[in-house]
Formats: sequence, C-alpha cells, structure tokens
Amino acid sequence: MLICRKTAVRESAAQWNLDALVGTPGGDLFPCFVAVVASYCTVQAPNTKDGEAIFGDVAGALGAPPSSPPQMGKGGSCGGEEEDGEFAFTGSMLSATWEFPKEHRGAVLASFRGLFGLTEGRSG
Repeated sequence: MLICRKTAVRESAAQWNLDALVGTPGGDLFPCFVAVVASYCTVQAPNTKDGEAIFGDVAGALGAPPSSPPQMGKGGSCGGEEEDGEFAFTGSMLSATWEFPKEHRGAVLASFRGLFGLTEGRSG
C-alpha cells in the first residue's frame, strides 16, 4: 500500500478519478492521478524515479504491466495558488494505460482502493 497524505476521489457513472499526494521513502510528496473508465485505466505520475516507481506498484496491484510503455507528457504545474496552494508541483508527467475486460472494472477499482489505502466511499 502506498502512503498518501491527501486523496480525493470523484466517481460518476462513466468514470472513477483519484487525485493523490504520494509520500516517498525520503518524506517528499508527489502528485499521482488515476482515471478508470469501462475497459481501461490511466495513471499519471511525475517524470522522476519516484514517479516511475508508481507504475511498478500499479502493475503489481493489477497483476499486469501497462498495455503500452509510459509516455511523457508536456510539463506544467499543479496544486499551486489556483488550487489549494498546499502543494505545488512543476515538471513533466508520465502516463501509462492498462486495458482490461469490462467485466473486470470492479476488481480494478478494488485494486486501486487497496493500493492507495482507500475504503469504500472514503477519500482522505
């Protein structure tokens, strides 16, 4: 299970989203974003060693490697003054996608809840 200082979950009929601040062994925090739809999920983490390690954790939780290698996205910022101002991150992000049969969506969500230390209906 990952150590998260803050998480926010949004769920609709079409999509489940998680925004989390994940702790590193050294005590730093970095943002991680997860989106799960009907037959695939996408995970975004910083283009750093700690960020890349998330993909291994997710692969372990889901029991499969990403459907394609992580891709680097354009750099930017998040969590600054325009949001809650508590945590600011600037840099490029990596994104990876896992495909799965639609009937496995519930198991995928359970895997993410376990990995990020969430209980049903809880965000922290």
